[in-house]
Amino acid sequence: MADKIRTLGPGSLVIGSSDDQYKLDVDCTSVELSPDNSSEDPDTYLDGHEEGGALSTSWKLSGSIGEDFSMNGAQVYCLNNAGETKPAKFIPNTSGALQLDMTVTIAPIAFGGDVKTKNKKDFEFSATGVKASAYTKPSA
Repeated sequence: MADKIRTLGPGSLVIGSSDDQYKLDVDCTSVELSPDNSSEDPDTYLDGHEEGGALSTSWKLSGSIGEDFSMNGAQVYCLNNAGETKPAKFIPNTSGALQLDMTVTIAPIAFGGDVKTKNKKDFEFSATGVKASAYTKPSA
């Protein structure tokens, strides 16, 4: 049985396709891909049958970044691409075998905070088409 990898990082979080990639991982201090599961109550009909009650799941990719006040920073990237839908790849730990692929909708991230402090800012993107696949470390 293979050893279990239980630590987040070092990993990777890349947004965009191969010709338009942004490496968000270099700024991330935390990352989470989380589902929101909900189900509606079924409707019961006079004849006794029920319809509905299906489970639906929505996803969000969220976390925190360390601020970077350059024109190449995550906040500027997200501001300039706000509302765009892009592919994303999250690899929780490059020593593991898990890769999560999805499509995210970019949302802006706040700027600023406490003076003379390295501030962290939270981000949250809606995600769709979440799929788990085997991660294979690239050969050197």
